[in-house]
Formats: sequence, structure tokens, C-alpha cells
Amino acid sequence: MEFVVLPDHPAADEVRARLPKRYRKTLCHHSGRPWLVGNWPADAAVCVEAGPSKIVLFGTAHTTARELLVRLEKARTVRELDRIAERTAGSFHLVASIGGFVRAQGSLSGSRGVFSTSLAGITVAANRISALGELRRLTLAEDQLASHLLAFTPPWPLTERSVWREVDSLPFAHYLLMPPDGTAKPIRWWIPPAPELPVELAAPELRTALVAAVAARAGTSSVIGADLSGGMDSTSLCFLAAESDAGLVTIRRQLMDPLNCDDSVAGRAMADLPGAQHIVLDNDTASPYYESPDREDLAMDEPPPFIAMASHMEDVARTMASHGVTRHLQGHGSDELAATGTTYVNAMARRSLLGSLGMVRAMRARRRWSLATTLRVVRAFPPYAEWLHRSANELLCPPDVESEVGWEPAPRLPPWASREAAALVRDAMTRTADTDPQPMSSIPTQHEILRCLRVNGWIVRFANTLGEPFGVSFEAPFLDDRVIETALSVRLADRYVVGRHKPVLVAALRGTVPDYILDRTTKSHFTVDVYAGRKRNLTKMREMCEESRLADLGLISRDGFRRALSSAMPDPMHIGPLEKTLACEAWLRSLAVKTGPQTH
Repeated sequence: MEFVVLPDHPAADEVRARLPKRYRKTLCHHSGRPWLVGNWPADAAVCVEAGPSKIVLFGTAHTTARELLVRLEKARTVRELDRIAERTAGSFHLVASIGGFVRAQGSLSGSRGVFSTSLAGITVAANRISALGELRRLTLAEDQLASHLLAFTPPWPLTERSVWREVDSLPFAHYLLMPPDGTAKPIRWWIPPAPELPVELAAPELRTALVAAVAARAGTSSVIGADLSGGMDSTSLCFLAAESDAGLVTIRRQLMDPLNCDDSVAGRAMADLPGAQHIVLDNDTASPYYESPDREDLAMDEPPPFIAMASHMEDVARTMASHGVTRHLQGHGSDELAATGTTYVNAMARRSLLGSLGMVRAMRARRRWSLATTLRVVRAFPPYAEWLHRSANELLCPPDVESEVGWEPAPRLPPWASREAAALVRDAMTRTADTDPQPMSSIPTQHEILRCLRVNGWIVRFANTLGEPFGVSFEAPFLDDRVIETALSVRLADRYVVGRHKPVLVAALRGTVPDYILDRTTKSHFTVDVYAGRKRNLTKMREMCEESRLADLGLISRDGFRRALSSAMPDPMHIGPLEKTLACEAWLRSLAVKTGPQTH
């Protein structure tokens, strides 16, 4: 699905004429000028109008045209559409035109993004950068590309910046206001709730939000797909989906680790979902990790968050499509909503150091913190801009326990990053810090949760570029705005219970999801699969190193990258950075094939 949003301005006709013929659908402002141009499935849009006012929800919105019309009729300005955004379950773009003013917004997680550029004297917005690339030539910003080599992700708010110089990404929790004069500006419409709701009140609200989120996907088709890994997150979604009227098709990848405990739990869950069709991808049918790391067909607008599982995601989309599935549920975001790491310990200690001593001791023992590190965790963090300044000067420091402590995991460049790349990233971070950026929440643990949710939104965006050729949309109900707001409103003290995993989610789903899933305290991982896939495809990775576009741009050392790939058993701390570097390489190879955007 691609669409371009145009202001109610005379130049809109000129911009529309530049779009290729495949942008077949057009909706107009009340004035008759083009407003929305693109391609979208009929079941992926709810469109209503009330006199001169119009609104479209693109995606999975748990509402009807009649319900949306009633709400639109009450709005006199685009600002008054906040209630629609706040109260509609699902994940969608909201685009409205009222009195010549346009409002365009995506989701809080960024799984549905909004991007804009200037053209013909006006601002043009779109849900995909590729749509803007049809209208003008785009040039690569090397400093932002270099930041994608960082372990984890670029720090906030560098995460909000596009790798294209001519493109602006809509900031977190904002909508884009486009007046009839052709200008545009982001407007803040949402702030994180105060974490004050007791779990006994929050749990029913979270359950309601999750049920509505799943219903938003299941209500538009006769069959829905879902991951059934055996973990709490995706497996819980399977049981929620089983309560809908849609048929359920589940899929899981059998792990190579003989000690994994997910398979037995998943097998038990399959027996408890007898009305569903279950598919298991074993070692003979599942694509290995890092299959085709040298691919040149990535349609992503930006460097992707991963490359190891790309072929597996395509396997899932292909299999789901063959069973009539168009929407597939995944558990992205649940871990992040329930996060109780260092920033959570800090939040509890700041409220009551004495009351948090038990938690601090337990965390210190589990993570083997020194006394100095423990004291850094419990004392007040510096202002965000100060933390960002300090982090900019430590980009090439090796990661250690101390780097866990702060507003975010400390951004670190891998050993094979060049000094030129470090200088570019350092300058970008320093310039940003000089503007005194405010965190997404004044409470560090809430900021960290939101940052991680934005990473998951990025993952979902990429997954959908892989699923799109098969007609399959990957859906993450835990990333829906209403689910996020409810989870963030839970009282901090209720989010952690010694010996329990995700107590708030457990309280919300008890009675719907079997106890053997909710009471799990173990979790399997993909380490064996990752190393096996790396070994199988190492020759291709080495060829990528020798032909490295990143090295040609001066952003990495070819020798350093070669050494990291040639290690018999790579340092576990390098697995993530290697993934990021390989993903950037594959993306740059795809750009070279497209021969469109320029790097200078």
C-alpha cells in the first residue's frame, strides 16, 4: 500500500501529474483538488465524508464507516480529531481534510510512518519514502547512514531522521498539519500517561485493548494467521485470535537447539487450539538464518533492522498466502512493554530507595554489577542532552557493564567502523545534544520503553516490505496505540513481581490463555540457529566484505570487517553489530541495482 498526501493547494495538480500510472486511486478535497493519490486494498481503508470534511483510516481500524462518520461530524478542525486517534483500536494512518487543512499521522510505534518533502513550492507527504522518490531525486545522508552501524539503534532523536537529505520523518507522537498555503509543520498530539494505574484496574483495560487490537485484524477476513512460538507473547495472541469468528492458521519455526523448551509448550498449545490449522517449519523446510545475505532486492526505504531472518519472514508470508491469510499476527512489543531493566530499577529507586533494596540486590546479583555500577543505576540520571553529549565522546569505547546504565543502552560503533564514520556520528550527536532535545518521557524507564517500541515499529515496517509481494501484512497488536497507552499507565511498582514474568500481561489474560503459558519463567533463544546460518552462508558474507559499499563510502574498514567475519567463533558482543552492518550492505546493494538515488 502506497499513498501520497497533497495539500489543498493549486500546485497539487502538478504533483499528481508527476506520479506514475500505477497510482490509480485518487480522493479529492472538497475543493476538487487531489488530496490522496495511490494504491490501497479496499479492505484496508475506511473513508467517510461529512459535508466539506473528509477522513480516511488506512490499515486495521476497529471501527465502521457509520461510527467514524458520527465522530467526524462533531469535528470542526483537524485538532478535534484527537479523540478518533485516541479511541480507535488497531494500527492505521489517519488522514483528514477539514476546511482546507490536512492532518496526516501514523502510529506511536512508527510501524506506520509518515514522511514528507518539498516539491513545486508545497510540502508533500507519503506513507513510504519510495513514493516521494517517484517525485524527486533523493540523495543519501552519509552521517545518518553511519549511525545505522551503531549497536542497538541511533539514540533519540537521531532515530527520527531519514537517511535521505530531502526527506523529513514525522516525529514521535506528532501529526503533520498541512494548511492550504502549502506549508507544513508537526503538531504534538499525544504525551505518555502518568504510571499511576494499579494493576487490578489496568489488567482489565489491557485485556480490552488487546482483544480489540486482535479484532481489528480478524474482523476483515475469514482467516487470520499467527506465530505460535510457544512464548507468552505470540502464543497469547493465538488464543485471543481463536476467540474471533475468523479461522486461525498458526506457524512456528522448530528451533535447532535440542535444549529449547519452546517446542514442547507450542505442541501443547496446538492441542489446545484444535480448531486451528497448524504449520511447523523444521530444518528441512525453514530457510536458514542469513540465507541470501547478499540479496539485492530489498524494497525498504531505509537500512533494514535485520537481515538474518529476512528469508524466514518471506517463508512465513508465502506459506500464509497459500492458506488464504492476508494478515498475520506477531508478538513484537510485548517484551518492551514489560521491560524491567536498569531504567526500571532507577525509577523505583528514585521513588523509594529503601523500598527498592530487594529489587536492587536481586538485579545486582543477576547481572553481576559492581558496587560502583549499582550506585550509578540508583542515582538520578543526568539531563538527557548531557547524557547524549557524553555518549557522543564514547562511540569507539568497547561495550561493558557500565554502558547499560543511562537513558538508553550506550551507542557504540563496532571495531570495524572507520574514524570517518565515528566523526560523522559524533558530530551528528553533538549537534543534536546542543539543541537540548527532550526525551520521549521525563521518566527514563518510560522513555526506554518507547524507544524500544519504535525499534519494533521499524521491524514491522521492514517485515511488511517482505510480505507485500505475497499480499500478507505482518501485524503486531502489542504495538497498537491503545495497547501502548494502557501498558504505560500501569503503576511502576506493579510491573515487577519476584519470580514472575510479565505480571501485568498475566493478570490481563488469565482465564483466556492457559496457565502453563502465562506461568512460564523460561525462554528459548535462536543462538544455535544464528551460528549455523552464519556458518552456512559465511562465503557470501566474505564476498560482501570484499565488495563492500560501506567501505567504498569510507564508513568501515574492510580489513576490520574481514577479521570479524573470519573469526571461528565471533564475539557474542559483535553478533548484533555484524547483523546491522550486513543489513546496511544488502540495502546499499539494492540501491545500486535500482540506480536511482545518489550518494553525493
